[in-house]
Amino acid sequence: MKTLVTIIAALSLAGCASITGTTNQNVSVQTKESTGTELVGASCELSNKKGKWFITTPGSVGISRSNDDIQVSCTKAGYLEGKQGVVSDTKGMMFGNIIFGGGIGAIIDHTSGAAYEYPSAIQVVMSRMAKLSDAVTASLTPTAATGIEKEQPKSKEGTLGELKALYDKKLITKENYEEQQKKILSQ
Repeated sequence: MKTLVTIIAALSLAGCASITGTTNQNVSVQTKESTGTELVGASCELSNKKGKWFITTPGSVGISRSNDDIQVSCTKAGYLEGKQGVVSDTKGMMFGNIIFGGGIGAIIDHTSGAAYEYPSAIQVVMSRMAKLSDAVTASLTPTAATGIEKEQPKSKEGTLGELKALYDKKLITKENYEEQQKKILSQ
């Protein structure tokens, strides 16, 4: 009788993950511009409490399942950082696991992450950074409605300060910042 109970307990514990699946999952990541055009070559980091994974878009990566949402952060020169939180859903088989595997099977699958899944495809939208030349031109050209020219910076220090503020807000790239800084200083 003890042997039979031991065998049944071992089988019920071993079978829990087989009902809901594995603890790993492949997801594909695609980046798009705000216009909907695909953006190739962005570097993305995916992370949850089980780990971090890196990918260049478009591409696929194997991740560890978790009951926590996965955070996706993508960067590419000339674009603002794109971020996306992706919800972890409970698999329908988890409820079958509770019935067939009992509470122990459900606890094991919850802890291991096997009871959860993410969407197989993730899209992250990224916006282009404004070019400094566009921002400077817009601030120095006449206003269409009034025909009155906006006030020009009175000193190099003021212009450099505005330039630095644009760079600090990540509205321009480092290359644009340095190029415009040289132009201002050479005037």
